[in-house]
Amino acid sequence: MEILGKKIPSEVIQSLIVILIAFILYFIIKAIIKRIVNIESEKTKHEKNRRKTVLVLFKNISKYVIIVITSICLLAIWHVNTTALITSIGALSVVIGLVFQDLLKDLLVGISIILEDTFSLGDYVEINGFKGEVINFNFKSTRLRSLTKEVRIISNRNISEVTNYSLNKIMLLINVNAPYEEEYEKVESVLKTVVKELQKNDMFDEIVLVPGIEELASSSVVYRISAILNIKDQLNAKREILKVIKVTFDKNKISIPYTQIEVHNAK
Repeated sequence: MEILGKKIPSEVIQSLIVILIAFILYFIIKAIIKRIVNIESEKTKHEKNRRKTVLVLFKNISKYVIIVITSICLLAIWHVNTTALITSIGALSVVIGLVFQDLLKDLLVGISIILEDTFSLGDYVEINGFKGEVINFNFKSTRLRSLTKEVRIISNRNISEVTNYSLNKIMLLINVNAPYEEEYEKVESVLKTVVKELQKNDMFDEIVLVPGIEELASSSVVYRISAILNIKDQLNAKREILKVIKVTFDKNKISIPYTQIEVHNAK
């Protein structure tokens, strides 16, 4: 073929066609995978995160497979003996497997995590004593970000213990101390006002005043508020509850008691 009076080798044209086909094939496969995985379907948040994780991994797998096949096709176009090359790669893979045992272990553990639905992107987990949100996951490593923004990268082969806090909500219990001098009915009424105010906050799935008195402490009567929420929100939720309690108690002139010591003079 000639372009602008210059002859273009057929190998160049064939190579460009193969590369173009590879790109088109990748985008088609990516669209098919996305359609099959169907992240936007009506599922739980955990299921959506799991599907998103699977989608990312299968996209990567399809990309590398297409790269390998395209590379072999290009070599064949340029008259490289691909049969001998594939045979050599097969023999070499045994040696590579021995040299890169750790990488193979990472791969196998990564596949196991997906199949067993151990965790997904966005889940809040504890792995080997470190708590954080799963911000990246692949067949080699898992990356967690803690509530205080530290990031830890853990090789999949080193994952021995996993606690997934995102599978269920947690219950946060807050004890509220009120002075003995305040009537039970008044304190209970004020705490119901606190609960109504907190119910406006989307952070809480459910928040209730636990009926009755929780404890008769040495210097106060203890009541309790319980809240159902995501574990990632627990610190902010606790601060919000305590703030609303303090503001509401101040408005209703209820003091928050502190430990008192009575001293009796001996006669």
